[in-house]
Amino acid sequence: MPSDSNNIYDALIVGAGPGGAHLAYLLAVQGLRVAIIDKETFPRHKVCGGGLSRKAVNLLGCDLGPVLQQPITGAILTYRNRDTVIKDIEPMAACTVLRDEFDHLLLERACAHGARFFPATAFVDAAESADALSVATTGGLLRCRLLLAADGAASTVRNKIFGKDAVAYVPALEAMLHPADGVLERFGRRAVFDFGGMPRGYGWIFPKRDHFNVGVYSPFGGTALRRHLDQFIAHYACLQQPARIAYQGYIIPLRNHRQLFQRGRIWLIGDAAGLAEALFGEGIYFALKSATLAADAIARDGLRVDSDRYSQLLRRELLPELRAATWMARLAFRFPKQTFSHLVLHQQVSDDFAGLISGEIGYRNCLLKTAKGFPRWLRASKPTMDLPAL
Repeated sequence: MPSDSNNIYDALIVGAGPGGAHLAYLLAVQGLRVAIIDKETFPRHKVCGGGLSRKAVNLLGCDLGPVLQQPITGAILTYRNRDTVIKDIEPMAACTVLRDEFDHLLLERACAHGARFFPATAFVDAAESADALSVATTGGLLRCRLLLAADGAASTVRNKIFGKDAVAYVPALEAMLHPADGVLERFGRRAVFDFGGMPRGYGWIFPKRDHFNVGVYSPFGGTALRRHLDQFIAHYACLQQPARIAYQGYIIPLRNHRQLFQRGRIWLIGDAAGLAEALFGEGIYFALKSATLAADAIARDGLRVDSDRYSQLLRRELLPELRAATWMARLAFRFPKQTFSHLVLHQQVSDDFAGLISGEIGYRNCLLKTAKGFPRWLRASKPTMDLPAL
């Protein structure tokens, strides 16, 4: 039973995913009394592409060896598996993980540094008093100075406290595809980004140890994702007749309508705050980054109820990048075939695209460079690189 109403935690984190677990670790290292609650018992299955950019790995600063599925040292940029650019990236641009293993690793690190975890404990409501919050959970009452909501795209805390219409999301669909023998080796350590994967969106193929994560996504949303995903898979002969395939859907939160991230003692972190990016649909890095900014704000201002430093840091360091990613997504996916032919096939643009994956270039810088060169790139396309049929 987690009921602990006689003691007050400095920080109570709702949600033990990457953002919540990383924040718990950072606050515990500061010497704060930290508790984490999650409605699930860990390790637990989590639907996600499972791709971690190098910038996310660097931000974590821990050994991912035990949970690393596949290092990604290259990207295959293509349009419906026809015209293709191969970008090899050293050092490792990204890696793939299974979310049950990855999330559990981060949670164990937080607990090892003093955070207390209450599994199978869901948030119900919160009431504020002069010096603390009383948080009702399915396991009893907890009290805290700050409540940090990292409970995902469908955040219960956000819906209860900030309103159900605070964040806009779009759907994505993925498949865990176990291919025939020898197919994984043909892809090696490269991830596929296909600009013809679905209308006004893209498809991805991420290699894992014994299967692929294959999915489709559009920043404009869309319907019939199962049909689009099956059509995407059909463009790749090597993905036909898999030994096993399982489909899973989820939502990606792309925008916080109100730009509201704090309300008194309650803060929103990562997906709960609507902080995924629109170009790739990536959420893990931005959850980790928002956790880092929240920990920085607490380190500077303490547990003051009137501090808005976290929101200030988001507006200065994170939101401009997300806005640039949104503009890039609109440019790239409104007319994806033309974007691929006139932009991605150019070496400079494809270099920058690969740099976005690894984190070597930011979205604002990449958008500015693309806008400056756009008239020149429209005049001609560069030759593609040959790639054996996948």
